[in-house]
Amino acid sequence: MTDIEMRNGVTGIQAMALIVSDDYFDARIWSAVLKEKNIHTAALSFAEDILQAWFDVIPDLIVIDLHNEESEGISIVSKLREQGVVPIMLLTPLNNESHILDAYRAGVDECVVKPVSPAVFLAKVEAWLRRTWSMPAEGLDTVNVGGLQLDPTRRHVIAENEAIVKLTNLEFRLLHLLMSHPGWVFKTEDIVQKVWGYYGNGDSNLLKNVVYRLRRKIDPDPGNPRYIHTEAGIGYRFQDMLN
Repeated sequence: MTDIEMRNGVTGIQAMALIVSDDYFDARIWSAVLKEKNIHTAALSFAEDILQAWFDVIPDLIVIDLHNEESEGISIVSKLREQGVVPIMLLTPLNNESHILDAYRAGVDECVVKPVSPAVFLAKVEAWLRRTWSMPAEGLDTVNVGGLQLDPTRRHVIAENEAIVKLTNLEFRLLHLLMSHPGWVFKTEDIVQKVWGYYGNGDSNLLKNVVYRLRRKIDPDPGNPRYIHTEAGIGYRFQDMLN
């Protein structure tokens, strides 16, 4: 994988943007623009394993940059959207209503018709990151509940077997909320408001997606959850069932 600047060893947590383009030269340009603002980036071409990069990098924002109208950009958006709720911004040269509607149906959160200046591009990126980065990790205490230890500064969980599990920003925010109040039942709408803020629009399906991913990461048997429990018709609670 090329041009990936990881956050290991950095004090606190910085935002990470995954930039994917059918013109790798332009991907590097956008990457340089963001790095000037201390936003970490991973720049990839369409030929690379984008889904693997998604899991390795754990981005807070994905930018898809299209040049060729015949490229598979919309298909890539659909595949990425299946993996999670991280915002996706599409840069496209096609000022075509049908194309733009297809992009939104595929799961983009914003479709930007090019050309777009570096200043406007940066402003849009920063606006989306403000929506997904509203909980600063600095100053948060490490949380220990049952067999899990949540480390806010590195945004990972340490399990009983000392395995380190990396979390996306949304996963971290949800898990920190639940682990900080073990045994409490949080209503779905309250969780969406606290974790997503204005992003998410109260859609419980977004929350279900993140809970599903968290269970796969932290539960020995995701089908029989040990930690995150569903309260039917209400919401979720965190409780270690072995303690």
